[in-house]
Amino acid sequence: MKKVLVLGLMAALAVISCQKIETKDAVSDSKPFTATIEAFSEDAIDVETKTSLNSTGNILWKQGDQISIFAGSTINEQYQVTDASDGKSAASLYQVTGPGFVAGSEINNNVAFYPYVSTAEIQKNGSAYVIGDFALPATQNYAQASFGNGAFPMAAVTSSKSDYNLKFKNVLGGLKLQLKGTATITSISVTGNNSEKLCGAASVTVSNAGAPVISLTDATAKTVTLDCGDVQLSANTATAFIIALPPMTMTGGFTVTVTDSNDKQMEIKTTKSQTISRSDLLSMPAVTFVAPDPTPVPAGAVDLGLTSGLKWATCNVGASSPEEYGDYFAWGETEPYYTAGHSQDNPCSNWENNKTGYNWASYKWCNGSYNTQTKYCTSSSYGNVDNKYVLDPEDDAAAVNWGGTWRMPTDAEWTELRTECNWTWTTQNGINGYLVTGTNQNSIFLPAAGYRYDAYLYYAASYGNYWSSSLYTDFPSRAWSVYFNSDGVSRYVSNRSNGHSVRAVSE
Repeated sequence: MKKVLVLGLMAALAVISCQKIETKDAVSDSKPFTATIEAFSEDAIDVETKTSLNSTGNILWKQGDQISIFAGSTINEQYQVTDASDGKSAASLYQVTGPGFVAGSEINNNVAFYPYVSTAEIQKNGSAYVIGDFALPATQNYAQASFGNGAFPMAAVTSSKSDYNLKFKNVLGGLKLQLKGTATITSISVTGNNSEKLCGAASVTVSNAGAPVISLTDATAKTVTLDCGDVQLSANTATAFIIALPPMTMTGGFTVTVTDSNDKQMEIKTTKSQTISRSDLLSMPAVTFVAPDPTPVPAGAVDLGLTSGLKWATCNVGASSPEEYGDYFAWGETEPYYTAGHSQDNPCSNWENNKTGYNWASYKWCNGSYNTQTKYCTSSSYGNVDNKYVLDPEDDAAAVNWGGTWRMPTDAEWTELRTECNWTWTTQNGINGYLVTGTNQNSIFLPAAGYRYDAYLYYAASYGNYWSSSLYTDFPSRAWSVYFNSDGVSRYVSNRSNGHSVRAVSE
C-alpha cells in the first residue's frame, strides 16, 4: 500500500511540474516593477488629469492605484503603486496578493493593464497581446480637473520577461467640458448623435512598439455619464469636467446633457464631426449653464372610457392650452427645430443647431437621405438594421419633455382612439380641430395644427398630423401617424423627417 501511495504522489508531482503554478506564497516573488506613463498631447496640458497631468503633460500616479500584470505568463497578478510613488510620474510597484493555485501559459513579455481588473485575461496575437474580459464603465466619477479613478485605462508591454520597466500608453482620449453659472451640477451625460459605442465590454490590443487599440462590442452602450456628486459652478470662472472616451470620429457630433441639483437639464449639442484622439483632450468652449424653463405640462389627463384604460393629455406637447398648436417634432426627435420666440406660423429665421428645416439633411437618425437610417430600421435597403419598431423613451418627445408616465401613443392606441370615440369637426375658441368624445362622454380637443416640412408650416387650421411611436416597418424611413381634416380622420404614414404634432398619453 505504501508503495502504491508513493508512486501516486510521484505521478502527481510529475504532472504539476509540467505547469507554471502560482500560489499565495508568490507574494514573496514580487518582481521589481516600475511604471511610467505616456505624456498627454501638448494641447491638453492645461489641465491635471487622473491618474493626473502635471504642467508638462506628464500623468502622475495616485496612492492606491492598482494594476493587472501578466508577468511572463497569462496569470493575472495584482500590483499596487507604493505610497512613496504618490504624485510622481514614475512609480514603484509591489504585489498585493498572489493569484492562488492557478495555472497559466508562458508569454515572452511582461504585460500590464491599468486599472486592475480581476477578470482580465490575455491572449497572444502575433507580436501583440489582446487584453479582454473588462468593461469601460458607463458611469465615471468626477474628480477635480481630472479623470475619475479607474476611468482612464492604460497598457504596457516590456521588451522581454527580464525587463521590469512598464512604459504605459494611454488607451483612451477625453472630452473636456467647461461650465460657468450659479447652479450645482450633479451629472453630465455624453451620447454620440450616430449611436456610437462609448462604453461597455471591451478588449485592448497592445504591443511593445505600437499604440494600444481598443475594441468595443456592446452595441447598446451608447451613453457615458459623469457622476459629479455636487459641483458648485462659478459665474466668472469655468469649471472643467473631463470624461474619458474611446478614440473615434463622431461624424454627426454628440449631445451633452447637464443636470443640476434641481433636476433641471441643459442640452449642449454639436452636429459637426468631432474627433476624440488617443492620449488627447477635445476641449470645448466654456458654456454658461442656464436651466431652461420647463415645457408646459397639462393640468391632467382625460379618461375617455377606452378599453385599454389609457388616458390622453388635454393639449399638445409644447402647448399650454387645448387650442394651442404646440411644438412640431421629427419622428424620434425630442426637440423642435425652430428657436423659441419665433412664430410657428411663419418660416423660422434662426434654426437651432445649424439645421435647415424638417428634411432628411437635418434629420437626427439618418446620414442625409431617406435610405441611410441609423436607428429604427427593419430593412437594409433603408440603413442599419436594428429591428427597433417602437421609440425608446429617450427618443420619445412626450417622455423627454414632460417626464413622469407621459409618452407618445402607439399606432394601435391611436386606432383605439379612432374606433372607440366619436370625432366631431368643430371650432373651439376660434381654432379648427376635432372634439374627440369617449364612451363616458369625456372629451379632448385636437387642433388642426398642420405640419412642417423644410422651414414652412403647411395647412394649419385645415389639417392635423399627429405622430405615433410606431415605425412603419415595410418602409422604415416612415412612421405611423394620424391624419385628419374636415372630411374625416385616418391612419397614415409620414416621412420621419417631417414635423408633426405630438399628443401624449399616460397609463
